[in-house]
Formats: sequence, structure tokens, C-alpha cells
Amino acid sequence: MDTYEEQIDTEETGSEQTAGSVSEHVLADGVHPGQSESGPSAPVDVEPSPGDLLRLLPTEAEQRGTRFVSAQAMQARLFSVYDAAAAAEDALALVQEQLTLTLNRSYYEASEIETMASELDALLMLDAIDLGEEDLVSEE
Repeated sequence: MDTYEEQIDTEETGSEQTAGSVSEHVLADGVHPGQSESGPSAPVDVEPSPGDLLRLLPTEAEQRGTRFVSAQAMQARLFSVYDAAAAAEDALALVQEQLTLTLNRSYYEASEIETMASELDALLMLDAIDLGEEDLVSEE
């Protein structure tokens, strides 16, 4: 087994390399980013969501033989989704809060990352739904 420092170096290098090549990875549920769960489909050039990028961390950790994701790897991935999260104020606040929390942590478990990824995607989706004034209920 690698020493802790070697494992951290591998995670940091792996997260830098995978940030641009997400299509090579499979999400935890066995689905490639951009592929429907109903079955294989023609290759789709769909940009993975920020949540999908976070969900890849546990898979990458398992490939290295551990179930834990280092705080450094989590921090690197949060920085990689920072610009996308900036599209929604609440999503940006979530990413900033999580970045702060990584300073006092040494590792994350897959369930924590899945919850965070789902929340991030939901916040970005809510912000994408732009309701006009006519769509809002009036108080009268």
C-alpha cells in the first residue's frame, strides 16, 4: 500500500488529469456522464454537470484502492467547478463553504460527496429556471 503522502500526490495528479477528460470515467451508478440510465446510446457530447464532476471522486479513489477521498483532492475538484457554481449565488455559497471546510478535514466519504453533488446540481438547476413576474403568484 502507498504511503499517505504518495496517495495524496496520486490523488492530486489524478484530479488535475481527469478534470479535462471526464468522458473516460464512469459515475458511481455505472453510467457514463451524458449517457442515459436506460441503456447504451450514441456518444453524446454533453458537458458533465458540476455534481457529476464531484461524483467521480469516489470512483477515482476506488480505482486507487481506497474508499476515502482526500480533502486535497476534494479541494482541487471544488476549485474546478467554482466557475460553473458562480452562475448561481446559492451554488457558489455552497462551494465556498465546502472549500472552507476542506481546511479542517483529512478525507471525505462517498455518501458525503453524493449529497453535496446533488445539492449543487439542484441549486444550479433552480437558478436556470428563470421565472418571469407573470409566473409568480401575486399576494393580492
